[in-house]
Amino acid sequence: TAPPQPSVGSGGAAAAAAAASGAAAAGGAASAAASGGGGGGGVGTIHSPEYAGTGVDVLDGRGFAAQLSSADAAPALVVFFAPWCGHCKKMVPEVAKAASKLRGSGVRVVAVDCDRAPEVARALGIKGYPTVKFMARGKASGYEGPRTALQLASFAQSRAALDRYVLRWVDKAVAAVRNMIQRPQPSAAAP
Repeated sequence: TAPPQPSVGSGGAAAAAAAASGAAAAGGAASAAASGGGGGGGVGTIHSPEYAGTGVDVLDGRGFAAQLSSADAAPALVVFFAPWCGHCKKMVPEVAKAASKLRGSGVRVVAVDCDRAPEVARALGIKGYPTVKFMARGKASGYEGPRTALQLASFAQSRAALDRYVLRWVDKAVAAVRNMIQRPQPSAAAP
């Protein structure tokens, strides 16, 4: 039987990264050799004919773990796909257009080849392709809307704005707590 799937919203990306790291450690050199070479985007970036020349980095399990799962990872619109999937192939031009629209916004567009990273798909509970998620700071949010470039880019931009707002709010809250802790407490007057 398969192990239970982690919750995606509260740390599924971390579990996926751990699974990907374990798989990479188990088959590291063989996985790198089988990937067909890197796309120039860093650790675990692989060549994929589906996304060649689109500006979309394609990641394997190691790439997912290294580039998307940490608490300081840049926001990304992530498409989980399988090379044999007809719906995935049909979606490539829209994902490429979304990447073009998001260029310079601080949101990356990446694709994860789930045939090369089945451990990531299992850990995130991905059951069908294509699956689209927004990832920021190691957390994943699902997307169920239309698969058009405009809608994908709009979703990514709104999630990134929400993430920035939450970070600012958390920073303010932390600063307020620090001020309360550092503020001298009035001494109790003796009777």
